[in-house]
Amino acid sequence: MPTEASKRFRVLAVDHDEPMLTLYRDILCFESEEPSALEALFSDDARLPSREEIDEDATRPVFEVVPARDRKSAVRVMEKALSAGEPFAIVLIDVHLSALGTAFEGVELAEELRARDPDVEIVLLSARHNVPLKEINKRVRPPEKLLFLQKPFRSPELKQLATSLGSKWDVENRLRDLNETLAFKVEARTSELNAANRRLRLDIAKRAAVLRELQASEQRYRLLFEKNITGNFAADSDGLILDCNVAFADMFDFISPQDAHGSNIFELWDKAGGTESLRDLLAQSGRLSGHEVVFLRGPLRRHLVVSCDVVTDDEGKVEELRGYLYDISESKRLEEQLRQSQKMEALGTLAGGIAHDFNNILGVILGYAEIIESGAEPDSGLDRRIGEISRAGRRARDLVTQILNFSRQGPQERHAMTLTPLVKEALKLLRSSVPTNVEIISRMETDRDQVMADATQMHQILLNLCGNASHAMQETGGTMTVTLADVRGDDPVLPPDDLGKPERFVRLTVSDTGPGVDPEVAERVFDPFFTTKKQGEGTGMGLAMVHGIVKRHDGYVVLDNRPGRGAAFHVFLPKSSAMERRETDVPADLVFREGRILFVDDEKPLTDIGREMLESCGFEVVTRTSSVEALEAFRFKPRDFDLIITDQSMPNMTGMEFAREVLKIRPEIPIILCTGFSDAVSYDRLRDVGIGDFIMKPILKHDLMGSISRLLAKS
Repeated sequence: MPTEASKRFRVLAVDHDEPMLTLYRDILCFESEEPSALEALFSDDARLPSREEIDEDATRPVFEVVPARDRKSAVRVMEKALSAGEPFAIVLIDVHLSALGTAFEGVELAEELRARDPDVEIVLLSARHNVPLKEINKRVRPPEKLLFLQKPFRSPELKQLATSLGSKWDVENRLRDLNETLAFKVEARTSELNAANRRLRLDIAKRAAVLRELQASEQRYRLLFEKNITGNFAADSDGLILDCNVAFADMFDFISPQDAHGSNIFELWDKAGGTESLRDLLAQSGRLSGHEVVFLRGPLRRHLVVSCDVVTDDEGKVEELRGYLYDISESKRLEEQLRQSQKMEALGTLAGGIAHDFNNILGVILGYAEIIESGAEPDSGLDRRIGEISRAGRRARDLVTQILNFSRQGPQERHAMTLTPLVKEALKLLRSSVPTNVEIISRMETDRDQVMADATQMHQILLNLCGNASHAMQETGGTMTVTLADVRGDDPVLPPDDLGKPERFVRLTVSDTGPGVDPEVAERVFDPFFTTKKQGEGTGMGLAMVHGIVKRHDGYVVLDNRPGRGAAFHVFLPKSSAMERRETDVPADLVFREGRILFVDDEKPLTDIGREMLESCGFEVVTRTSSVEALEAFRFKPRDFDLIITDQSMPNMTGMEFAREVLKIRPEIPIILCTGFSDAVSYDRLRDVGIGDFIMKPILKHDLMGSISRLLAKS
């Protein structure tokens, strides 16, 4: 029987297999007289100890094994033991606790038991070899109180393991109890222990030093080695890195934290562009807080916020430097993107105002040119000259449209659209900005290039890719080729590992014959703020923006790099089967030539042009230069008009507001809205108000007559 010197440890054994529970009792509880379970499961040499062997060591610990066959009963037994003040020293858990439970139900149970008793020693057992130990280590903390044991095991292994863990658990408990009661005992026995007081103080000082070192070590581990987005480091007084975490190593482009050990933080600071010496800054106040620097290493550019504390001993001597770095490169990228967005917004506002006034001027020029041209003798000099004026006016109108499309702001709307017209329009805009030694070739190798996309963002993609291609050839010259083609989802250029890939794509390719991309640079071309251009020539956001837009459109962007021969960027966008919004042409025999029209514009030259244009086609026209006056005229005689043409941008009452008031009086009357800035209107808003059609200024006679005929035919 156990003597008084024997220690008694409680063991909770959890296994759905009853023979295993019996085996645990046979091995750990020496009173058992039936070794048959052990002999049946293990080799002959794994026998139970004899009574004589037990008596040889009277101080051998005694184990009380409490069995539990499932997760709920194990938790219940644990809670009962804690409530009774009889905690378990060791828990034995099978990793695969139940065939009906989750794959690692034993691990989940270990997490539950650890939450209830942080001091218990946990042993996980498994007969399988593919147990994910790293994952389990992360889930069941701390690692020093968790062990793994492979089945089958030998009985001495389990006995020795239980003995060691029980002793460890007992020493920790007694040390904790001693720390809790030591101060009280010292105070109570001070008068009786004067002679031993000096020795006790020395012992307490040693324990305190060990405890401080343990706490400092644990703190360094927690701050430096746990996964953290903050880059943490510890350095000696000379700046040599003693410890750092993965985030710190990544920030300074080290391969691993071990690669950073021995580096000097003062030298890294100088490379990061600090205007003052880090040593001097720390000497001023003993700490550094929120200091921003930019780290440059080859093509790497990181914006870092640095904080650093100086740790000193009791005499004020510097023992250690502890620093914390936060990478704000993404915030900087977003700030730069916001600034660029604000610039574009300002440009869009300016372009809208200019477009409205400029289109009004063009409206007068083109309107009178059309009127004069219709009355000029064929093959006369006047006919030719007016034709040139009309063509120049139309080119000016197209230029305004390109500017508006490029700078368009507001909510981005994805709808069915074809890419060919957009690509052609963007290339027209690009030609003037591309160096003369760069030839632009476009190849439209598709007959159905319809996608669901936002036109403005498609412009951004094309302009960014073409701008990069042009920059790559600005010194040597070359050829930029823009291609649209139909491809299938199994195209070899596409990433091969995406199972949810659409079956058909439209591929937009921008290629150049420049020097290509350096292989080391090619891996990071889509990283924000990464650029190979000189300072001030690029923000490093262009390709990152392209990548983001393409991803939001459920597409792919791939770099086909040919060092020394050029590079090609392939953008894959899923094809759309949605119908593109189009206007239906009006048959020639359905052109109306009679009716009374109310024409409203705050520019009198435009109302005069409108009157002449419409009267020449057989219509009776009433004009107003004020939307308020036009509303009064309509309200006075609402049945006198067959159709209304109104400008959008007018003082006191816009064209949309005027249309709403008119439709309240007579809901069925057709209305055409004219505007010089397309962002002022949308199809959805027109439909909600009840407006039949809208025409972009400057108004051409053919467009106007087509719109009038469509609306009058419907009415």
